[in-house]
Amino acid sequence: MARIGIDAHVLDGKFQGSRTWTENVLLHLPKTPGGHTWVIYSADPSATRAQYPAPCFEHRRIGAKGRLARLLLFWPFAAVRHGLDALVTNYVAPPLCPARQIVVLHDLLFESNPGFFPPLMRWRLKLLCRLSAWRAAAILTCTRHAKAEIAQRYRVPEGRIHLAPAAAAPPAPPGDEDLAYIQALQPYFLCVGRLERRKNIGLALTASAPLRAESIRLVVVGREDTDVGDLPQALAEAPGVVHLRDASPALLSGLYAGATALIFPSLGEGFGIPVVEALASGTAVIASAHGAIMEAGGTVTHYFDPTSPDAAATLEGLMRRAVVGELTPDPVLVAAHLAQFDWARSAAALDAVATEVKR
Repeated sequence: MARIGIDAHVLDGKFQGSRTWTENVLLHLPKTPGGHTWVIYSADPSATRAQYPAPCFEHRRIGAKGRLARLLLFWPFAAVRHGLDALVTNYVAPPLCPARQIVVLHDLLFESNPGFFPPLMRWRLKLLCRLSAWRAAAILTCTRHAKAEIAQRYRVPEGRIHLAPAAAAPPAPPGDEDLAYIQALQPYFLCVGRLERRKNIGLALTASAPLRAESIRLVVVGREDTDVGDLPQALAEAPGVVHLRDASPALLSGLYAGATALIFPSLGEGFGIPVVEALASGTAVIASAHGAIMEAGGTVTHYFDPTSPDAAATLEGLMRRAVVGELTPDPVLVAAHLAQFDWARSAAALDAVATEVKR
């Protein structure tokens, strides 16, 4: 079997889709004797050893500081020194690494929505992700939408692109204190995601104003990110808004379950994990009708166009329908939809790709 390196530096970074994907796929990788050895590279091997203690994992420190040093120097060294057959990276693969490359391209938002990225980052990703896709022995991505876009934009044969979708986190039952806190908030609408322009939380703030005047809160869970503008101040000053920079898994599970609906007005996503997590909690979802979000939400989510001139009025109307229970999803249809999103299945896809690349 193969020795597969995993670039896990994202585990030490901000909460985002690539971190969630990496954490959960590692948790669900097959652990049968005689399988692949997964060499996890991070800034803190002791932390990853505690999180992933199975014998199939090795834990090593990334011996370079900075992106360029990691790409140009560390990975070629590690591939030879540690006998790697392949290396798994998110978005950008090292150009000179002798190990075969498995690249996880969660999305191409920097191509389809370039205005969401600073110019230098945008052009760096456009160049390096294209080169990484061309050089990769295999590409993993989260949605059929992204798979088609990668194949079209980068002229990569679809046979080299494999689906490994994200999924809902396992429910973490909230404790008594969490339940009391959630009960005190009700009724409320919920937004989950980093505070950045792309997430479009400002639209939820505008649309919810008439409902907040009627004592229905808006709860926003997410940390400030780049290009956030005055949104944190607006959230802090708006009546009927509760902003939580962080929420434990147990509290977040309870917030999903207790919400009147999840509001997900994002202008662009590689998937939309909050959508499937809210659906898994039995909660109605009102989401942007953009790209991969509709794949995450399927036919059990209610959509609107966040770019239309009447977006705020449309969203308010959907929120009012949620208040009276008109948008409550059918549990049978939700279960059928969510069956396609399974971390074990995504981990099995990576395992199968590693086997194929080794041959």
